[in-house]
Amino acid sequence: MAFETGTATDYRDLLERFRAFLTKNPALVAANQQWTELRWISTDAGQQLLLRAPGLAGAEEIYCGIRSYSNPTSGYYMWDLIGSIGFNPANGFTDQPGALTGWLPMMSLWNAAMPYWFVASGRRAVVVTKVSTLYEAAYLGLILPYATPGQYPYPLFIGGSMTGQRGRNYSTTGPNHRHFVDPGDDGQNNGNTAAMLRGPSGAWLPFQNVAYSSGEYRYDNARIVWPTIYSYLGNLREAPDGTYVLTPLVLTQWNSGSDHDLFGELDGVYHVSGFNNAAENLIKVGGVDHLVVQNVYRTSVRDYWALRLA
Repeated sequence: MAFETGTATDYRDLLERFRAFLTKNPALVAANQQWTELRWISTDAGQQLLLRAPGLAGAEEIYCGIRSYSNPTSGYYMWDLIGSIGFNPANGFTDQPGALTGWLPMMSLWNAAMPYWFVASGRRAVVVTKVSTLYEAAYLGLILPYATPGQYPYPLFIGGSMTGQRGRNYSTTGPNHRHFVDPGDDGQNNGNTAAMLRGPSGAWLPFQNVAYSSGEYRYDNARIVWPTIYSYLGNLREAPDGTYVLTPLVLTQWNSGSDHDLFGELDGVYHVSGFNNAAENLIKVGGVDHLVVQNVYRTSVRDYWALRLA
């Protein structure tokens, strides 16, 4: 895996740096896990990047993309995130084979300097960036499926920080502005969220932990991210020896009270208690640093997760 941190000058520079990281990072190249650039367009109106990841052994084809655009009058500077099952050079950004459709998972950024953290392997990439005092995040690539490759050959997950159309500015508050690790919905857009998984059948499946309301209440949605669905995580502390426990984030479907489908877990992304914790802390587990991230602007005990920086 590869890791890079730095400061981008704005949302466009952030995408240019991410493009260079995925395609040229020395650690990825040495492992033959660098991503292949299929399309790069940069105009005054925006940028468009389509990529193919090779997997860990170079035998897979994992298709993801990012599109940047802005509306300075309304004060938003965005990344749209997408995944597909192939690439057709004649097709547009949203018309690729088997592409995620409807409202795409997004990141709400800004036109000013922002620190960032990039992590990638040949299977997936994660972005965390700090916009003013809050954090945006994205996940592009495969999860770790609880199935054999024959049973579930393409577990592609596209995760962002924002969904729907209830405002796009980074200062937007509400369930539509949550990280993919504990996603909410937009209320007008329940078919799509900031956490979209291509299921075993080939259909794109939305995951939602929080319903749209001013109170951000948690509900029994058909598909959730575990364990962040549980409100009692606000009572969780560090272990008796003072260390923090990292819990895998599992994509789950509730078919009935006793029948659940567990699709798999996010790769290198974990829940961690926010008790006596803070964004940008580093937790060392197994000799590897993990970056603590808060869910956008939220700082309660239950609103933190950790990203493996390797």
